[in-house]
Amino acid sequence: MAIKRIIPVSSGKGGVGKTTFAVNFALALSRHGRTILVDLDTGTSAIRHAIDVPIGKDLYHFFRRNEPLANCLTTLDDRLDPNRQYRDFSFVAGPLHLIEEITNFGPAYKERLISAINSLDADFVILDMKAGLDSNVIDFLPFSNSGILIFTPHLPSATLAASDIVKAILFRKLRLIFSRQSPFFETVEGRLDFFRLANDLIDKVEDVYDSSVPNLDAFVTDLGQNLGPEHPITRAVQNTVDYFRVHYVLNLFNGVEDSFQTAVKPFVDNLTRNVSSRVTISNLGWITRSDAVHRANCDRIPALLVEPAKRNVKKDRIAQELDDLRITAIGLDRIQKKAHNAPLNTADPGDHLSRQLDALKTMYAQKKNDDYVANFEYISERAMFTIDTRRPSEFGDTKIWPPEQMLSTVFTKAKK
Repeated sequence: MAIKRIIPVSSGKGGVGKTTFAVNFALALSRHGRTILVDLDTGTSAIRHAIDVPIGKDLYHFFRRNEPLANCLTTLDDRLDPNRQYRDFSFVAGPLHLIEEITNFGPAYKERLISAINSLDADFVILDMKAGLDSNVIDFLPFSNSGILIFTPHLPSATLAASDIVKAILFRKLRLIFSRQSPFFETVEGRLDFFRLANDLIDKVEDVYDSSVPNLDAFVTDLGQNLGPEHPITRAVQNTVDYFRVHYVLNLFNGVEDSFQTAVKPFVDNLTRNVSSRVTISNLGWITRSDAVHRANCDRIPALLVEPAKRNVKKDRIAQELDDLRITAIGLDRIQKKAHNAPLNTADPGDHLSRQLDALKTMYAQKKNDDYVANFEYISERAMFTIDTRRPSEFGDTKIWPPEQMLSTVFTKAKK
């Protein structure tokens, strides 16, 4: 069985409710197909502590006892899911205690785990990533989108750090395109000097202490001035940025103005200033601030498994909202490919902010009375809509790509 989508859930820093979202999002998605949640935040064993069920085997058994990853799945018991509504949900827990080689695994462990995840028998695989950014996060992320970023109005530093994840993914892809091992390298006439120029500019953009090339938009402009706007290298960089998609969810949502001013605006400002104003940004929805979710976490019961006192939303309303908001508010309409001869660096950072604010206002007008259960259902419906209508590379991916396997794919896309 081929995996339809592997979707990482990331955050710039801890404390934003990433694992709470990942658990309940995976549960909601399991209503659409077999879903496996994998705990890659192995230092905290967060999923183990979020779901109060007996766990027989976990990543310890996979790494130390050579158990197949498929044998390390844990399902919900009848106490938590008496009606078997979530029978298609399972999870792989981190080890019971911190184990250094599992928490900070090296290349061999990483390669083995990536292969095992890619081989899971599931429709959807959700990866609960470690907060922050290091090689054990970046190597599990897609090459052409952010997965799902989680941030909240209440932790500004984590919101700003989320844009660092976008930057890291984009630079990893650019480094791959302009590596000596890339098939693209062999197609460019006078390639050695051109690739040296491209990599020198990448170094300057990536260096936060060097303001001479502040972001990827300036990088494209410099390439266009030095090589020409139609040069393959210029177009490769521009296409990498133009087709990149950022997906985010606001957790602990507490109203349009507060969420926009303290979370969305700083995120978009930081992203457009330090990365690019040309990437496409999509708000997948929000999770309402709720004492019920906090109580569920304290009880180690996923919030979706607690029957709310009152359901404020029906599924047919969610479907209607998807249709109503598809083009005007949420940005699920098909991305229009930039014209091949479009002027370089014409995106306006303010456009991003106005679109995000309009989306928040429109969604709030229609969803202000929703509870957290409807929030998760809505986001899962959004995810399914995106999976069904967009290229796999635009939202998660069908596999975790090791760099050496991704080279030919990157080469094909870079030529377009």
